[in-house]
Amino acid sequence: MTGSSADIEALLVDVNDISNPTPGMLPAIFRDIIGRLDAAGLGYAVVGRIALALHEQARFVREIEIVVGGDADEHDRIAALARATQARFAAHMDPRLCRLHIVLTVRPSTCAAETQLLADAVTCQWFGVQARLASAEYLLWLWCRSDSLDHAVDASALIKGGAVDLYSVRGLLRTTDDVEESGQRRLRLAIGDAVLSATSSFSRFMAERSVLLDPNRVPIWRLRQAEAADRDDR
Repeated sequence: MTGSSADIEALLVDVNDISNPTPGMLPAIFRDIIGRLDAAGLGYAVVGRIALALHEQARFVREIEIVVGGDADEHDRIAALARATQARFAAHMDPRLCRLHIVLTVRPSTCAAETQLLADAVTCQWFGVQARLASAEYLLWLWCRSDSLDHAVDASALIKGGAVDLYSVRGLLRTTDDVEESGQRRLRLAIGDAVLSATSSFSRFMAERSVLLDPNRVPIWRLRQAEAADRDDR
């Protein structure tokens, strides 16, 4: 994904409805929870569509999703940090107070592989603070372990963007997949969807281009071929 952090922020935050201030609060909420995690000295990675914008393209989001490393005895501390942010921004995060509220999900890592992936997070300026965003491989591994429709769409978009090492993800899934190898199956489906989407986009582009071309136009190579044949005839 190219473009400045400010450009991406403008795409992630939907502020079209000026009567609803909640979407515009997403950066402030993001900065608050990242500040709390940094102050606590916890390793983390931002996942979800906020992180996808680093690798593929920005889309409007209402959810901040973060995975935090740490021992089991830190789970309560992780939950407390999330609750503190939710309390501070209750007017924009409490579903009882705001219909289209911003959702914050902060959870501990679930396995050794995920803890290792946290170490590969990309540190960059995001929403005005230094934050750690999940690598493309982490996102794809995570989404292939879920049957959510949104995750399937995001996985396909990530593969289509060409920013992910598929061999690395396949290796990770081999070590963490279930007996039915559902993650490997989802990865194959996502690759297929990405290929079909790219082929469809190219076909549509060529069809639109053909409509714009003059049907009577003769390619330059045909003109030169005709001129050469004419000279030979003489």
